[in-house]
Formats: sequence, C-alpha cells, structure tokens
Amino acid sequence: MCTLGPKSAELSIMEDLLRAGMSVARFNFSHGSHEYHQGTLNTLRQAMLTTRLMCAVLLDTKGPEIRTGMLKGGKPVLMEAGREVTIHTDYTLHGDEHNIAMSYKKLPSDVVPGAEVSHRTNPAPNPLPRRPC
Repeated sequence: MCTLGPKSAELSIMEDLLRAGMSVARFNFSHGSHEYHQGTLNTLRQAMLTTRLMCAVLLDTKGPEIRTGMLKGGKPVLMEAGREVTIHTDYTLHGDEHNIAMSYKKLPSDVVPGAEVSHRTNPAPNPLPRRPC
C-alpha cells in the first residue's frame, strides 16, 4: 500500500509504483481538496491502463477532531486511574484534574449519563512496516 501525494502524483511515478508492486493506493482526505484527489485518481487510472496492472483504491476519510480545552494556568494535569473526571462542552472552561472541556458539542447526546469514556494517549503499534511511496 502506498499513500499517494504530491511527490507521487506524476504518471511516470505511479507507473513505477505499480511495477514495483503497489496493489493499494491510499488517498488521505485529511489533506487536499476533492478536486485534487480526483485528478490523482484519474492519473492512477491512466497508469493502470498503461502498465496493465490493477490497483485497489483506499479512501482514508477524515474523522472528527475532538480536542480538549485549555487547562488552568496552562499547566499539565496528572490523570489518575479511578479518578472521576467531568467532561464539559463549554469550551471556555479552564480544566483541572476534575473537569475537562471538550470541543465535541454532541457528546451529551451521544453518551448516557454515567457512561465510561475511554481515551488513548498512544496509538496501537502498527504491525506492518511502512515504506514511503
């Protein structure tokens, strides 16, 4: 799998990637316009016709960006296991170890009172090595 971007947008480069074994082309919709990605897809289709090699297309669409708000005094907060923390959608609130503001306004309608909201500070390791394309 290769993520296609500005450095791989030329027809000759896509042909080389296909010949080198690219079987999935990833389009990262966190960057670029729909028109940009359509142009890249058109070039990929031409490269597949030229090389007679097929390639799947993966559209990696952008999900919601949920941010926590500012903290009192701009200082970090130590989150301890088992401590109850209240999440507020009032983004003007300056948080502490007991109260945190969050940018996701629909949170109260998406969870029920008392529900556990988990977080991840580090993404799970990717078991597959990544090679730049």
